[in-house]
This record gives sequence, structure tokens and C-alpha cells, in this order.
Amino acid sequence: MDQGPFGRGGEGESLLGREGNKSSAEEENPFIENPTSEDLDGFYLADPPEQSVPEVVMVDPPSASKGEKEPSWSKGKVAADERLGEIERREKELAEREVALESREAEHNREQGIVLKVPNWPPCYPLVRNDIKNDIPAEQQQLVRYGFVVWCATECGYVVNFLISFLMLVTGAGSSLTSFLWCALATGGGIPLSWFMWYQGLYALGKDSSGIFVNLRFFFHFSFHVGFCGLVALSPPVVGYYNSGLFPMIYEFGKKGGIHIFFGILCLVNTILWTVIGLASLWILKWTFSNFRSGGGVDATQQASSAALIAAKASLKTFGSTATTSRPTALP
Repeated sequence: MDQGPFGRGGEGESLLGREGNKSSAEEENPFIENPTSEDLDGFYLADPPEQSVPEVVMVDPPSASKGEKEPSWSKGKVAADERLGEIERREKELAEREVALESREAEHNREQGIVLKVPNWPPCYPLVRNDIKNDIPAEQQQLVRYGFVVWCATECGYVVNFLISFLMLVTGAGSSLTSFLWCALATGGGIPLSWFMWYQGLYALGKDSSGIFVNLRFFFHFSFHVGFCGLVALSPPVVGYYNSGLFPMIYEFGKKGGIHIFFGILCLVNTILWTVIGLASLWILKWTFSNFRSGGGVDATQQASSAALIAAKASLKTFGSTATTSRPTALP
């Protein structure tokens, strides 16, 4: 086969021509570079260029002398703070107005002679009212004060009697569980009942000593108080065995042992305390009865009882006459 001018020899020439064209293109392109190994090492190991930090310049705010008003946030204030300040100011004004109104009302009540019945005793935690100076007339204040002292002594007697019974139960000296429970019941009921029954009756009696019902109510409740004082002071084995009075004292002193002598002394103290309370209560009873009698209360009570008796007899006579005159109708 004949090889023309464009045969194998032509391929070699074409390849040469391509290489020549490539070298000529590389020479003509100025952006093509052949980096060496030294240039590459320098490229990766070179330090990054330093960047400059812009300088911050503080500018003073415009002064108030120039007539420019500074914003609230520049002084550390915001709208919420201003609202809180306004609320606190209004609350303060309301509190001042309330105090002024209370003082004005108190002044008005004092001018009109009105006394507000608010609890004021005990001072640490007021639960009840006990204002002898403002509630009781001057001529009856001494009696009510004396009654209050006797009431306080009575409460101390309740506590002492309960503690002795409790100690005797714990140590096994002579008190049983049943007697201790009765003593606890008498103490828990006697303290509030003595306040609401006979002391409040004496308090009401000091306000109105001429009232028949008020006097009778006080005498009724106070008689029970005097009887209980005698019961605790004696503590008989049948009805007062749950107390620590005279008979338990004799029983404790009759035994041998230091613990029984100790409880005998405690029973003696309790006996003396309740005896003094009973004698003071008898004096209050005599005082109140003398006032009731001198004020005409006895005569008024006799007249009221006579009127009630006459009314009862009249009602019985009327009922009897009606029962005899009215006959049942005849049966059909």
C-alpha cells in the first residue's frame, strides 16, 4: 500500500505540529505559570498578612449647657423604670390618704363618744376585747380589774393542776390514765369557758349593773366557778380524784420515798393556790351581790318573780276554765 504524503509520516508531522502549537500557545499566554517547589514552600509557610484594627474614638455626649436634652436611656433609665416609679408614688399617696382618713374617723368617733369594739387582748395576738378603761364606767372599773386578776390566777391554777397530774402519770407516782384524761378535759374546757361565762358576765355587769338578767347570769356561772375551786382544793376521792388537792397531798405524804414527798409538796402548792382563788372569788361574789342589792335589784327581782307567778296562775286558771266549759260534741 502506498503511503501518501498524509500517511504515517503525516501523523508524525501532525503530532509535531500539535506540540509546536502547544508550546507556542503557552508562550503566548501570559497567565500560565510553572511554579517551582521553592515557590510552593514559600506559599504554604508564609505568615498571613497583619490586619489593622480600626481605632475607636469616644465622643462625649452633648452637654446640657447647650440646651440639648439627654435621652433617658443615657442615664440608665428606661420606660419600665419610670412606670414602676409612678406606681410607687401612687401607692405612697394612697397610704398617706388612708392614714389621714383613719385619724379623721378616730377623731370623729372620739368627739361623738363612739368606741370601736376591736380585739385588743392578748397584746401579742389580739383575739378578744378587754378594754376596762374605755368600756367600763369609772365606779365599776375596780371590780372588773379585780375580777380580771382572779381570772388570770384561775388560768394559772388550771395549768399547775394539769402539770402535776401529767408528771404523776409519767413517773407512775399515783395518777392513772383515766384521771389524767379527766384533768386534761377540765383544763381544756375550763380555760375558755371561764372567760366566756363568768368573766364576760362580770364585764357585762360592769357596763350595766342594774340589769336583772345580767346579774342573774353572772351569779349562775360564777357559782359554778366557786364550786369548782372548792372541788380542786379538796380533791375528794369520789368526785375530785383527777385533781391534785388536799386528799392527794395527804396520800403522797403518807408514802415513803423522795418522789412522793416531791409530789406531796406540789399538791400542797396547788391546794393553797386554789384556796386563795376560791376565797377571792367569794369576795367578788359578795361585792357584786351587795351592788345588786343596793341598786334595788333584789326588790326588782322579787317583783318580777311575783308578776311571773301571778301570770302563771292566771294562765292556769284560764286553761282550767276553758277545759271544763268546752264539752265534746255528741257522737252521731
